[in-house]
Amino acid sequence: MAAVIRHSRWLPIVAVAVYVAVPVLCSIYYATFPGGSFSLSAYSVIADDASLASAASRTLLIAVFTIVVLVMTLVPAVVAIHLWAPRLRPVLEILCTLPLVVPPIALAAGVVALLRWGAQQGRDSAAAQISQFVQHPDLPLILVGTYVVLCLPFTFRSIDAGLRVIPLKAMVEGSASLGAGIWGTVWRVVLPNIRGPVLFAIFFATAVCLGEFAIAATLNRETIPVWLFTVSNTDFRASIAIAVLLNLTTWVLLLVATLSAGRFSALGRAKRTAPELASDDDAAAGPSAGATAGPVTAGTPAGATTTPQKELR
Repeated sequence: MAAVIRHSRWLPIVAVAVYVAVPVLCSIYYATFPGGSFSLSAYSVIADDASLASAASRTLLIAVFTIVVLVMTLVPAVVAIHLWAPRLRPVLEILCTLPLVVPPIALAAGVVALLRWGAQQGRDSAAAQISQFVQHPDLPLILVGTYVVLCLPFTFRSIDAGLRVIPLKAMVEGSASLGAGIWGTVWRVVLPNIRGPVLFAIFFATAVCLGEFAIAATLNRETIPVWLFTVSNTDFRASIAIAVLLNLTTWVLLLVATLSAGRFSALGRAKRTAPELASDDDAAAGPSAGATAGPVTAGTPAGATTTPQKELR
């Protein structure tokens, strides 16, 4: 009975693996075995279609800007909350979690309404100029801001958890005593100690930028997912082939993010526990060293050993 229960624990994992792997394997078979024979002709669109390179470069540029904005704003904000306003942490957590309850299509509709309102203020108005600037076709900053909002719930929890397991106040105070400013402390001291959470934020933001479709399509900006949807109307097999590559890339990024976060967390725990173990060993060795020393007699310096005298007869 115990063996049956032990093996039944793997059933949900196997079911999820089958649920995820079967569609991917079927897509790979459909893309690489047209007519029953192996062929990579579906992937020729990568070299033939120039619009793919444009969409890919735009997507990667959006991902880079999203990562920079996310890390440069979220890390200092969470550090400030931990140091000077810990009571405001629940407020920041609620604000960063709000995107989970707002559907992406609703977020896109709100962004479109805001851009339309800016355009209606007049061509020479500041609102209209800002609206045109953030919708630049080569670098749509409006997508950068929207993707930052989408990444907030997960990246905030990762960075917050990383800061809670390190002696943040001691690091900042020690760095300040050596003459470093707060920004130098964050860059040179805090960031190296939360490399795992920051790497998770980077890989997660990249995966979001590579896979998000609803907002980019609503804002009429051609990223890789939007390009796939357009190509599927003319070459469905090629769109499936590229979609499989994109899906596998996203899974690899998420796997690397998870493994890197766990690896750096384990290294951080090992570095923190090593001095504690050393101090415990020193404390345990102190009394034992004193106990092995010989008895100290009057007139004998401390630490000097005494030899027993022979009995005189």
